[in-house]
Amino acid sequence: MTTAVPSARLGGLYGLYFAVVALSIGWFGPFFDSLGFSAPQIGLAIGVLTGSKIIAPYLWGTLGDLLPNRLRVVQIGIIGATLAASLLLIDVDFIGLCLVLLLFGLFWNAIIAQLDTLTLEYLTTEHHRYSSIRVWGSIGFIVMMLGSGWLFSDVDYAVLPWLIIIGLLVSAMISFGLPARPETHLASADHTGIGDRLRHLPVLLFFAVAAVNQLTHGPLNVFFTLYVQAHGYTAFEAGQLWALGVFAEVILFFVLPQFIRSMDLRVLLTVSLVLGSLRWILIGAYPDLPWLVIGLQLLHAFTFGAIHSVSIEFIRRWFPGKLSGRGMALYSGFVFGVGGSLGAMLSGLLWESFGGSLTFMLSGLMTGMAAMIAWFGLKKANLGVQSS
Repeated sequence: MTTAVPSARLGGLYGLYFAVVALSIGWFGPFFDSLGFSAPQIGLAIGVLTGSKIIAPYLWGTLGDLLPNRLRVVQIGIIGATLAASLLLIDVDFIGLCLVLLLFGLFWNAIIAQLDTLTLEYLTTEHHRYSSIRVWGSIGFIVMMLGSGWLFSDVDYAVLPWLIIIGLLVSAMISFGLPARPETHLASADHTGIGDRLRHLPVLLFFAVAAVNQLTHGPLNVFFTLYVQAHGYTAFEAGQLWALGVFAEVILFFVLPQFIRSMDLRVLLTVSLVLGSLRWILIGAYPDLPWLVIGLQLLHAFTFGAIHSVSIEFIRRWFPGKLSGRGMALYSGFVFGVGGSLGAMLSGLLWESFGGSLTFMLSGLMTGMAAMIAWFGLKKANLGVQSS
């Protein structure tokens, strides 16, 4: 008997997951700043949280492959993340904060990859409906960023852990209302082939370019809220700027799939990196021009959305069939884990030494160099137009 797809409940889980992402990305910096931690400490602590993405997806993915019901991994991740988030209510020193965020990340990173896989298991042959469910994650991010921006205009940041805990508790309740899925695991894949792919220079160069792009998002992800507030923007306006960037990304996600097979993706990647370089340099140089900052936030559609879409297509082309899961895991761990954690840590150190403006400008220069590597080094990366 076919299990009906619980679209509304899955959409609710995505919405709440990315609502918590909005709370962490948007307000961990100001929250930790209000607790008296320095910029380098904030960068290092968030780097520890981001670095947990290097190993956690592999550990939880292995468990998901062993258990007869992948939903249990999602539930364990939510419950564990809730307990870890509750430790943010306790006064801790810097080492304690890093340990709390590491614990939170190890459980938090169990959720999204397994939720994606679980959703596709529910959809079976209707996998084309995935985006209509996944889009609720972006909607949840936008709504939470706007709502939290309004809230923190008048309320102390001390309520942030409670908001995260409430979001996770509601997620847990929704997850326990999902119907069980029968065992759907595929037979173990042959591990030959993955090493051969990694011996191709274009693959290594692409991973490096994508990781550098994620690294240069470090000042944005860690300090953007503090940066614009220091230049006269309110918390609500900071939330609106965050939401605007994600809204532009959502629009691109809907539009780009219609054209991606007829595009030279090396051109799209290079143009997106050039726009990223422009974005960081101008944010660093002219943060006091609201109309410019608004326009630069719209470039998030390219600096994250387009580059992520190109990356997914790159993985599909270079890691097909039985290599796809490991290819995606390598991409996620290296780009978001290594690149993301280094970006957070380095941005904290640079912020303390050189200030926000110069940190953003340095990110712009690094992104510009990545654009040159993409254009000249990825000519043989199989990113050209594919025949139907």
